[in-house]
Amino acid sequence: MSYFALILSVIIETLLPDGVFERSRAWVNGLSREFEVNAATLGAPRLVPYQWLTPVLMWVLGVYFLHRVLMDFFPLFAGVVSVLVILYGLRFKHFAEVFTSAQLFLNQGDFFRAKELFLNWVKEYDGVEHHIQTPSELVYSAIHHGVERALRQYFAVIFWFLALPGPAGLVLYLAIHWSVIRERELLQVQAFSHENPGLNELWESNRMHAVFSPRFFQYVLEWLPTRLLALTIALVGQFDDVVLAWRTTQAHSRFSNRAPLTAACLSAVGLAGPRDHSDNLDDSVVQALQQFRQIVLKCAVVWLIVAFALALLGFIPNPSF
Repeated sequence: MSYFALILSVIIETLLPDGVFERSRAWVNGLSREFEVNAATLGAPRLVPYQWLTPVLMWVLGVYFLHRVLMDFFPLFAGVVSVLVILYGLRFKHFAEVFTSAQLFLNQGDFFRAKELFLNWVKEYDGVEHHIQTPSELVYSAIHHGVERALRQYFAVIFWFLALPGPAGLVLYLAIHWSVIRERELLQVQAFSHENPGLNELWESNRMHAVFSPRFFQYVLEWLPTRLLALTIALVGQFDDVVLAWRTTQAHSRFSNRAPLTAACLSAVGLAGPRDHSDNLDDSVVQALQQFRQIVLKCAVVWLIVAFALALLGFIPNPSF
């Protein structure tokens, strides 16, 4: 059953070294670039906004048919494919290690080691350089990026693996997420990042391009997992404060799932008020970092328990393992 594949993947992910994940991602990224089609060089510049669909379709269809064939002839190998796909998306152990180490460094008063650890963690994920000046700013930034990492490297991975038959649903989510990062990389290489409008601006100027943007597809695929995660945070945290923070931020974030989710997390750890950017290291701020890590861990346990209950009731359709 698929729940067994999920639990097996979670256990294996805690045992594998980081180098395995780095090499696998480098291989997949290189292969995805081989699938890319440059519409401009083919004389079809109007298709440039849609050329990201090619590698996505290649991965989804390839994994889907591979899984179906293996299910018919070698069910055990079909389960292995599911486990490998989940492992590619999961990085929960890395998340826990970074936040535990950062909190340890801050408790010891070693702000510079905590800062270096956090900046390397963020750069590995999105390739963007960030500037952190104070310990308080470090904690806020860690929670801001930690929410995104927890959603996209754990909770959305679980949701899309269990929501659709086979690993194709998860592959679709991972491929679209890769397309979003790839789009940003290409704009940075071409030095046109300042001309890249946000999803709101793109929606107002050209709705067709907005709808077929990988960012819009990612927003749609993360819409339900984000709200389920926010509900879980509210249940394990301060329910009224979390719901109020969610509603307030959501009213100003039309095409953003991360903004209201971040506000909910900040409210759950007691950092919803005005931010303190002083150089003094407040114990309550460091404590908030620990609370955030504990909330994410509690939510992960809740999701696994709920998934187990749904598997027992027969509501999980994945025909793997």
